[in-house]
Amino acid sequence: MDRKILDKIKKCLRLAQSSNANEAAAAMRQAQKLMEIHGVTADDVAVSDVESHVAKAGAGKTPPSHVAMLANMVAGAFGAEIVYSPLYDGERWIGRVEFYGVNGAAEVAGYAFEVLGRQLKRDRNAYLATLNKRIKRATKVRRGDLYAQAWVNAVARQVVPHQRSEAEDRTIAAYQAKRWEEPLETRQARDNTKGMRSHDIDALHQGRRDGKKVSFHQGVNGQRQAAIGEVAS
Repeated sequence: MDRKILDKIKKCLRLAQSSNANEAAAAMRQAQKLMEIHGVTADDVAVSDVESHVAKAGAGKTPPSHVAMLANMVAGAFGAEIVYSPLYDGERWIGRVEFYGVNGAAEVAGYAFEVLGRQLKRDRNAYLATLNKRIKRATKVRRGDLYAQAWVNAVARQVVPHQRSEAEDRTIAAYQAKRWEEPLETRQARDNTKGMRSHDIDALHQGRRDGKKVSFHQGVNGQRQAAIGEVAS
């Protein structure tokens, strides 16, 4: 759809809410005329408000549980939706998380996911560096993922889920129906923590401690903004 045409239609629809009856009627007629000429429906206008932001996930075809947890956490914090779409570059699968929503939700959720993802990766690597170099790779992966899950859970305690309005829900539903003819497949995240041992408990404790050091502020007064950074313990 032509963005300029959509902007003109939206402007007319806003004017159609005027308290001046004549101005409102004229604006509505103009909006309807433009929609008819250009084949634009009411749903087209609504879904044009939905924006998306694609972020690299640092994961493969199927994301590990902590990546899925992080994506869902930040999406819920700002009222966005997510879809995981891995891309094969000819050599390997590259995980991508697409956030979509209205009123800037996608961009700020994508920003939060990228910043927190980098911080989690750095902290996870630092934790793994403290482990005995002689332990098996499977044990390192298990402990690293346990650490990461505990880290995300600790950060999530700061989050208050954003409540979308009914109008926003309708817009999102219209966007989903228009973009995807078939329902999206629900994919189960990869769980590398099966077979947890008693010696793995420290990974959970350390992940929780480090996650508590992370500051995640969601913004105030309805403004979708994120201030993220590590604070001193």
